[in-house]
Amino acid sequence: TILNVSVLGGFAFSDSPKCGLSIVVTARDEQTAADALADEIAEKVWSWRQEFQKPLTALEGAVALAVARGRDPGLPAVIIAEVADNPGGGGGGNTTWLLAALVKAAARSVLMGSFVDPALASEAHEVGHGGRFLARFNRAGESEQAKEFAAEARVVALADGNIVGRLGIYKDTQLRLGPSALLEIGGEGGVQVVVISKRQQTADPKFFEQFGLDIGAARTVCVKSRGHFRAGFAPWFAAEQVVEVDTPGLTSPVLSRFTWRGLPRPVFPLDPDTEWESR
Repeated sequence: TILNVSVLGGFAFSDSPKCGLSIVVTARDEQTAADALADEIAEKVWSWRQEFQKPLTALEGAVALAVARGRDPGLPAVIIAEVADNPGGGGGGNTTWLLAALVKAAARSVLMGSFVDPALASEAHEVGHGGRFLARFNRAGESEQAKEFAAEARVVALADGNIVGRLGIYKDTQLRLGPSALLEIGGEGGVQVVVISKRQQTADPKFFEQFGLDIGAARTVCVKSRGHFRAGFAPWFAAEQVVEVDTPGLTSPVLSRFTWRGLPRPVFPLDPDTEWESR
């Protein structure tokens, strides 16, 4: 009798010899039954391996979608996920590739959340509600993925960052984001950026709603999250309205961009011709 089956997805970013997918089958008293089922599941997963390759939208394409929606209210709204900068998976929540591109393209009616930058949030609180200043993102120091970006901004709203989630993984959960601010870049109706002090992935509408924002009124919503945002924003965005953008970042699913030292080689998908067979 089989008691339990666990499929463990693994975590490639740990860069260790044993961080791939694993199958654990527990049987009551028959080892052969457990072995056979584990092999069956593993072979099935291996046959699906190409389906696990993540198709992403190029940065230019994602920005074009946002610009088009700002111009044409008849187009369905979209949610753009910065999957490469997911704080829930180790990202810093501070990459600027998408933000800089949206500002450069003069995108309109965009909500973006949430940029982790305590220094910027603190300065926004000092400037005060309605104040204007040169917002410098990542002034404390940039990295290969998180570059500095500066733009004139207006402080639209301020908050203490103490929120209670209402949808998805954060539902009924107390979150303490630290001093937070809503900045507007590109003039009225441009890009509104939520800046928080403590790192969290934007997987709940309360990240925006704490400032009185209406998700349904935005033409484009951008979130720093890999997958949990889907449940949190499901009331507004169907699957076909979700865009996962391809930008640099510590949690990018494009594994070929990283330098690996611990992974056994060959390994799929880094080595497309890898062969595998069960015991």
